[in-house]
Amino acid sequence: MSEAPALAPALAPPGEFVLLAGFLGSGKTSLLLDWLALPEAADTAIIVNEAGEIDIDGATIATSGRIPMSMLSNGCVCCSLNNDLVETVGALLEARAESGGRPFRRIVLECSGLSMPAPILRALGALAPLGMRVRVVATCDAGQAAERARHFEEVAAQLAAASAIVLTRLDLATPEATAAARALATTLNPFAAFIEEPDRARRAAAAFAAPLAATAPLPDAPSAQPHPRIGTALARFPAEATIEDKFDFLENLAAFAGDRLLRVKGFLHPAPGAAPLLVQAVGSLFSPPATLPAARAAEEAVVVISRDLPLAELRAAFAGAPVTIGGLQPGRPPLRAEAAASG
Repeated sequence: MSEAPALAPALAPPGEFVLLAGFLGSGKTSLLLDWLALPEAADTAIIVNEAGEIDIDGATIATSGRIPMSMLSNGCVCCSLNNDLVETVGALLEARAESGGRPFRRIVLECSGLSMPAPILRALGALAPLGMRVRVVATCDAGQAAERARHFEEVAAQLAAASAIVLTRLDLATPEATAAARALATTLNPFAAFIEEPDRARRAAAAFAAPLAATAPLPDAPSAQPHPRIGTALARFPAEATIEDKFDFLENLAAFAGDRLLRVKGFLHPAPGAAPLLVQAVGSLFSPPATLPAARAAEEAVVVISRDLPLAELRAAFAGAPVTIGGLQPGRPPLRAEAAASG
């Protein structure tokens, strides 16, 4: 693979990069169009990735008005993984700078319904000099998600990677199907903000405009597992474990699990009394640990969501290491960091 092109340092970066994921027919384009109709969508640029040769989604979005937009029509972006995405972002920023317009608030990449988020996030590493916040918004079809997840691993990967999961097509789903989709989403990704809003405008605003806490509480796990291939485990460390031991565990976990790893998120204590560190990964790609200086308490634990990785195999792989790995039990207290009181 050739090196990614360098971006001009003078370019004004957007505040955030939103990867809009979701399986085929789950309502990504409709959600995006609803967002673009809102005044909050000002200064948004769109990149559309179509797996087919005819850019139907791009043509549909183009009818919404004068939206800065680019196309990636060379196939599913998570499969092609060349420089096109980085070059497209650079071209959008250069055109904006030349026009004298305000810097973009955000760039939204609408992915193909067959895209896997982890490789895309890895490719976005070339954009690190821009300092953008990157997050994943995933659509979840209330009527079909549970059934689709039984046959297509992309559904689980998209939902597991999301920082916000948006339940869509609510008007077409039965209460039973909606409940199954809700259980699927909250079990695959207990970290995500879950948006179940029948009003389309409020749903879009919640997905794109509302700030999402980096330390969302961990909901109780449902007693039934709606996706038999997905496992959720909780890793804890003994008092004598050092921060190096904990980082070694994360590094070895990524190497051992490989593409079976869907999502990792949790809190580590670097030293007694020190501010906790938020650690997280999509797939085996870890973000840099983030210090939470405003947090005064955080349970030290790491949640591991994987595919086709039995708990017994995970435990065996780390036998003798300073870590205890157990299943995430229904009814356990939420895993969260509490904000310190001001003053």
